[in-house]
Amino acid sequence: MSVRIVLLHAAPDSGFDDRLACAVALTKQSGARLVALYTLYPAGVPRVGRALSIYVNELKREAREKEAETRARFDAAIAAAGITADWSVVDGEVTSELRKASDFADVTVVSETVSGTSDDELAAILPEHLALTSSGPVLVVPTTKKVPARIGRVVVAWKPSREAGHAVRLALPLLAAADQVLVLTVSEDGGAPSESGAQLTGFLKAHGVNAEHKHVEGDPTKAITTESAAFGADLLVMGAYSRARLTELVLGGVTASLIANPPLPLLCAH
Repeated sequence: MSVRIVLLHAAPDSGFDDRLACAVALTKQSGARLVALYTLYPAGVPRVGRALSIYVNELKREAREKEAETRARFDAAIAAAGITADWSVVDGEVTSELRKASDFADVTVVSETVSGTSDDELAAILPEHLALTSSGPVLVVPTTKKVPARIGRVVVAWKPSREAGHAVRLALPLLAAADQVLVLTVSEDGGAPSESGAQLTGFLKAHGVNAEHKHVEGDPTKAITTESAAFGADLLVMGAYSRARLTELVLGGVTASLIANPPLPLLCAH
């Protein structure tokens, strides 16, 4: 398996240029095709009531007006990179349309949730929604942080769970193409490291991945962020919401923290 289709959320929000750059770099590195999906119907707005209908129609009018300028930025990036790409515009609601399209893509590229313009607010639910519902991996790109020109060094935040195993298997094409991969395990209670970190490293090596294992103690979110920076990682791979989503959002959790504020591009899967 290899990455052949990269799906990009196309919209005029403040994260577009960063996620476009990341998607273009990934597409070029993988020899893939980039598919951009621009939607007119806003996220999270029901199709009921006259007042809501007027509001939605106004948002759709604004989206149509902004499409040409957003498309121009997309076309310029594609031409500069020399990659193949498609652009499509649909009238459907952005979260459901991206989820459906993700069934036919190897990775879906979105941005972290940021506050700012109305376009930012309309895109706010995408990262966690797609991480939970997509059949493939979701790449959450930070806004206003450095975007890697190539994925050469990858950290896998590992614990023995279905979600983490799913993320690793979906990320295998990227891990095999990377120069170095760090399997990172973290314990909060000072206990002995799980054997599964070393086992995953062996599994990855059997698939041609240049992998090594490191175990640290401490707060998982802080440890992942610190170790990723020390490793010089271009990508972080992890499972999404191995605890109930509501529990993470109420009590705090690694997935919720890192999706809300990823320190580097984050590839996750549920």
